[in-house]
Amino acid sequence: MKEKCRHTLEQAYLFLDGEVLSDTERLEIKVHLEECQPCYERYGLDQEVTVIIHRLQGSQRCPESLRAKVQNLIREA
Repeated sequence: MKEKCRHTLEQAYLFLDGEVLSDTERLEIKVHLEECQPCYERYGLDQEVTVIIHRLQGSQRCPESLRAKVQNLIREA
């Protein structure tokens, strides 16, 4: 991955995580994502995941029985 791409995606992820960026920084991200298809696709996927995670944060907790089953599956893998 090119250094410019890496830097742009790092800034974009900060923005997704709620960090305040300057107008200039947001414009640089926007321009790069419009010009770089691989970064645009990666950012789009990560943006969707972030939205889903934020939506689920207020949801009910995972039942303990399900949590235990998942942990067992992970240990066995």
